[in-house]
Amino acid sequence: MVNIYFLIFLLPLLAFPLEYIIGRYRIKYSGVFSSLMILGSLVLVILAYLHLLNHNFIYSHYTWFYNIDLGIYIDHLTVIMAMMVAFMSLMINLFAMFYMKNDPRKNIYFSETSLFIAGMLGLVVSSNLVLFFLFWEIVGLCSYLLIGFWFFKPNAAAAAKKAFIVTRVGDLLFIIGMGVLYTRLVNVVPSGISPLSIPYLINNAQHIASAIGPNVLALATILFLAGAVAKSAQFPLHVWLPDSMEGPTTVSALIHAATMVTAGVYLVARLFPLFYYASSYSLYAVVIIGAFTAFYAGILGIVVNDIKRVLAYSTISQLGYMMAAIGLGGVIGYSGVAFGMYHLVVHAVFKALLFMAAAVILLTLMELRNIKDMGGLFRKMPATAILMLIGALTLAAIPPTAGYFSKGQIISGAYEYFVNSGNIIPWLLLVLGEILTATYTFRMYFLVFLGKPRSELAEKAHDPKLIYLSPLIVLAFLSLALGIIQKPFYRFIDSSVYIYSPPFAIGALPVAFSLLGILIAYGIYRYNVNGHMNIIKNPLYKIIKNKFYFDRLYTEIISERIILPIAYLIGAGERKYNDRINSMGKDISDIGTDFRKIETGNIPFYVAFLIVGMIVIFAIIEIMGVI
Repeated sequence: MVNIYFLIFLLPLLAFPLEYIIGRYRIKYSGVFSSLMILGSLVLVILAYLHLLNHNFIYSHYTWFYNIDLGIYIDHLTVIMAMMVAFMSLMINLFAMFYMKNDPRKNIYFSETSLFIAGMLGLVVSSNLVLFFLFWEIVGLCSYLLIGFWFFKPNAAAAAKKAFIVTRVGDLLFIIGMGVLYTRLVNVVPSGISPLSIPYLINNAQHIASAIGPNVLALATILFLAGAVAKSAQFPLHVWLPDSMEGPTTVSALIHAATMVTAGVYLVARLFPLFYYASSYSLYAVVIIGAFTAFYAGILGIVVNDIKRVLAYSTISQLGYMMAAIGLGGVIGYSGVAFGMYHLVVHAVFKALLFMAAAVILLTLMELRNIKDMGGLFRKMPATAILMLIGALTLAAIPPTAGYFSKGQIISGAYEYFVNSGNIIPWLLLVLGEILTATYTFRMYFLVFLGKPRSELAEKAHDPKLIYLSPLIVLAFLSLALGIIQKPFYRFIDSSVYIYSPPFAIGALPVAFSLLGILIAYGIYRYNVNGHMNIIKNPLYKIIKNKFYFDRLYTEIISERIILPIAYLIGAGERKYNDRINSMGKDISDIGTDFRKIETGNIPFYVAFLIVGMIVIFAIIEIMGVI
């Protein structure tokens, strides 16, 4: 029975080649088979969830090579993540059948998304870090393929390469972290157990810390964190995510909002016991990076006019909240993981809703993405406007949406972190992030939907048929209703979870800041529409608009002035080495050619050559006095 759960990732993997083949001969059926396979995976995940109501875990593994095993490990954390991935993938895949219906290569699109979903589900249920990493790389490959799906657009091709290269930095550090952990544990683990087995690592973290030392364990976890920072677009490796919006909007919804970008957060949550028993700076790095990213990305989101990029910076910011929640576990324990995972699920729902609503807008506006050229769409597209409003309210954490419960608990946990540790920085960054979140979200919403149409395309906008909006309606309902399951969710992840209740003023502050952010957004909207605001020449605006010059730092300084010269020197040295090897080979060949000339086939010549050779040998012997 346990082996059936391998089909969780094998079913969408089967859809990978079949979608391509079916689509070549019946293009109109593209997406149907992959949706059925994802539905099958979702059913299996639900069965696993029901099994775990009475059991602690599902574990099945086989020896792969040497002491690395291959298998699945499903516990309460895993099944929540797998359920989110399967359900969100199904919703987005169904919507993509409408969004991609006129694309001549849609069979390739659904084939690649099937491989991605298989990789993501395989990553979640893997029982070993090596297998986890292999699926992690499949997910990265699919991200590259799907961002660059419209490769004929130069921006899309460049964005795909940028995403691939930046995330490789984290992947390299991740694999080094595995190497550090493996080499230290290979002589410590009991016989028959893989040093990188996930159940072994999370269930024996305290023993591992004692055996290899908390500082060595901290080194390994910091390297794992680096992989998570790249995959989950955390500062300073966040630069690839906004550019990745050049792919189809359903790709943005699937990969860069709901699933792939949460893989890094899941990695830290999965290995939380290792972080907890490592030196304290390990989890401190997690909370600081997460909290700063949440604040920093919120600042950038305010000045962006591309509707998809606004949502991209929002994604970066919300991932920061999740990462910070897990980092709070250094003081509040495993409760931080429960808080972070709840926001991960809630975020997947409302952010996919926002991206798919944006996809509907882009379809009717012929891919017009500048929010300043929209306006008046509430009257033109009332259904889409209402659905996007629900997503915006949830993102801004306005009660009674699910975002209010998920983000509110993280901020409350940050306040408890401050009370117990004296460190106010995480709470301060997260609570100020609420103002920024509400501001950039509703600045976008007001410019898109209020007022009069500011372009001919906006004038002709209209809602699609309601059937095409059905996945969005489901997600909008969940955005409003998921708050009901908050406490049961926490207890499913951690039966001993402690739900913090800060003083009333502290608890009400995030909501007050969110409402303040909406007022600020309305003010910005009014000034933008009336043309009274001209801050283009403002120095601070220039810095923010240029994204604090991080792209220039990476491109013009690190890449062009450091990496390229180093690569040139290495290449020049390699070329000289190769030239010397080739020259040596030529010299040896020439010597062989010269010796070949004495092979004349003339016997008297050979006899004379033999006599001369013997005379030379005897002369040398005589001179050396051997005889």
